[in-house]
Amino acid sequence: MSTVPRQRSESECLTQLFEPGPHAGIGVHDPLSAVVAERMGCGFLWVSSFAVSAARGMPDAGLLEASTMVSTVDHIARVITLPVVVDMDAGYGDPLKVLHAVDRMTRSGATAVCIEDNPVSKRSSLYSGYDRILVSIEEQCARIEAAKSGIAGRPCGVIARTEALVAGLGTEEALARADAYTQSGADAVFVQAVSPNGLDELLAFCESWARRTFVFIAPTCYTHYPRSQMHAAGASHYIFANQGVRAAHGAMATTFRNLLDSEVGLEAEEGISSVADVAAEVGEHLVAAP
Repeated sequence: MSTVPRQRSESECLTQLFEPGPHAGIGVHDPLSAVVAERMGCGFLWVSSFAVSAARGMPDAGLLEASTMVSTVDHIARVITLPVVVDMDAGYGDPLKVLHAVDRMTRSGATAVCIEDNPVSKRSSLYSGYDRILVSIEEQCARIEAAKSGIAGRPCGVIARTEALVAGLGTEEALARADAYTQSGADAVFVQAVSPNGLDELLAFCESWARRTFVFIAPTCYTHYPRSQMHAAGASHYIFANQGVRAAHGAMATTFRNLLDSEVGLEAEEGISSVADVAAEVGEHLVAAP
């Protein structure tokens, strides 16, 4: 159960995150989801822009401000001991803004930051119907270099994410981009795919990359494919990136419908946590009267 605040070593978290895999991470959007994920035994947390945006009633379209994510990370890092990987979208602006955003993320408890090669006015890779135009390799490399400067020697990693497969540019382009990003200082790469043939491209990337660095994946569109085989192909970190907020959305809709449709609240009580369970999860015993 939660014992807020938690004692947490940033350097130990970084070592834990980048130990030889495989690692399974959970996407979270607030401290409560983080506490539950840690209790379930996941290896690291992914502070998801999709989930954090949804929790604030916004689409995942580059609308989150750096200050919102910094605050979210700060509150999460206070109540867990796991490594915290932060989805920083495209870095919130030009390299100077990337530098300052990363500086704030590391001071708030980020173990690693992830920056993608989308334009700042991105659309989630899970949204359909959009033309996908990525920034140039040079622009993304400048972001990575700025992120490394923003870390300023603190224990925090930089993960470079490429959306080349999402944009239909193919495995060779994804490999070329990942190589350039690591040359610019990225400690790990994240490759995303969503199309029907994307699984083959994702596996081809992992195999061709040949474990040159750690490889993060979030195969939300390929839940039928065994995680162990993803790892065997070369993926080191597997992220269940958005299932938590989706589960919360579905559970709330069902519960609220039951509450509104019934004369009594008894039916809605079945299958949801008790008040005592939630209180215990967030450390109710810490505020007990002496």
